[in-house]
Amino acid sequence: MATWVKLDIKTKFAIVTAVVAFVAGWGLTIAGFILPPEGEVADSVLWILGQSLIYTASVLGIGMYFNNQMVKFRADTRRYIDRIEKDKGTEEEYDAE
Repeated sequence: MATWVKLDIKTKFAIVTAVVAFVAGWGLTIAGFILPPEGEVADSVLWILGQSLIYTASVLGIGMYFNNQMVKFRADTRRYIDRIEKDKGTEEEYDAE
C-alpha cells in the first residue's frame, strides 16, 4: 500500500473527497434523526446518505481494484520475463554443445 506522501495529488483529492462525503452523509443522517421531529429522518437525508456511500465506495473501491490489477500485472510480467530468460539460458546451453 502506498503511503500518503507517495500518492499523487489526484489520488489524494479523491480520498479526501470520499472521506468528506462519508462523514457529511452520516453527519446529516444523525442530525436529521436528532432534530425535530425526533426519530424521523427525511427522505432527502437518506438519499444524501445513499449518494455519499455510493461515492465513497466508488472512489475507494475503484482505486483498490486498479492498484490490485497493477500489482497482478507486474507480477505476471515479471514471471513471463523470468521464464523467457530461463528459456534463453537453456537455448544458450544447447548452442554451446
